[in-house]
Amino acid sequence: MMASTWSRYRFLTQRFSLDLLLSLVLTLTWPFTVTGGAAILKGEVGGNVTFHCSGKSVKNIDLLYLQRDNVFVNGYYESKKVPATWNNTKFDRNTSSVFMDNLKVSHSGEYKCHIRYKDEQHINEDSITLSVTAKYSRPLFSPPVCSEETQNCQTTCTSNNGYPESSMIVQAIVTSTNETIRQIWQHVKSVSSPNPSTFLYNITTAVSYNCSNGEIKFSCSVGDVTSDEFSVCAHQDQRSTDIVIMTAICILVVVVMIAGVLCWRRRTGGSMRLERVNTNEAVEISLCEKNGEKEAA
Repeated sequence: MMASTWSRYRFLTQRFSLDLLLSLVLTLTWPFTVTGGAAILKGEVGGNVTFHCSGKSVKNIDLLYLQRDNVFVNGYYESKKVPATWNNTKFDRNTSSVFMDNLKVSHSGEYKCHIRYKDEQHINEDSITLSVTAKYSRPLFSPPVCSEETQNCQTTCTSNNGYPESSMIVQAIVTSTNETIRQIWQHVKSVSSPNPSTFLYNITTAVSYNCSNGEIKFSCSVGDVTSDEFSVCAHQDQRSTDIVIMTAICILVVVVMIAGVLCWRRRTGGSMRLERVNTNEAVEISLCEKNGEKEAA
């Protein structure tokens, strides 16, 4: 019983060690990995990669060609002159590898390393699949367009020069009086179009919303790139505040005007009474003077 347990423990320990070693090897060889017997090489537009053609002895290589379909890319032939090579490639005989830079989407595809050794007659063949991608630009929102009557608005989010074709995700944070809700926005329509020369995609997503529920904060993302937060409908609250302020100012102006008119009328009416008093006094004085003259006579 103890022997069986020990054997099982030893088997599990060895298997764990082998799995750990395999994981370490795969990690160190990324982005050049092997899947199902075919190597997969990953690169980005504008970047570079290196095709490592396997060989048991670099010094004994008689022929090494890197080809795509039947098109020669770069390589070495000891006894003959090789064909014209791709301008963006360099062959390193010491490492039996081909360096490729200025990558484009059109460079994606399956490549083959053809190797023949001096002590052999047959040609060995290794397949390498190159996958070229492009990171989308940071998405940007356009200024919103709204209807003042219905408060229905629309804005667009755009991201450019990415590959492969992808979809855009729009998130919204709706802030109402009682709560804040974060959700994936459903009212979107995306249009993607490739550039005919670079094959890179541009994505534009239209977002429709209504400002009657308060402020909304949008963000859109494609792949691992996310836009800055874009706030809309906040101006509606400010607009309401502005209307209240303008109404208060108008009322104040009207009150001041009415008060001014009343004061002017009071002042005008007082002067007229004063003039009438002065006139009466003058009449009385003149009458007294006439009576005095009569009495003297």
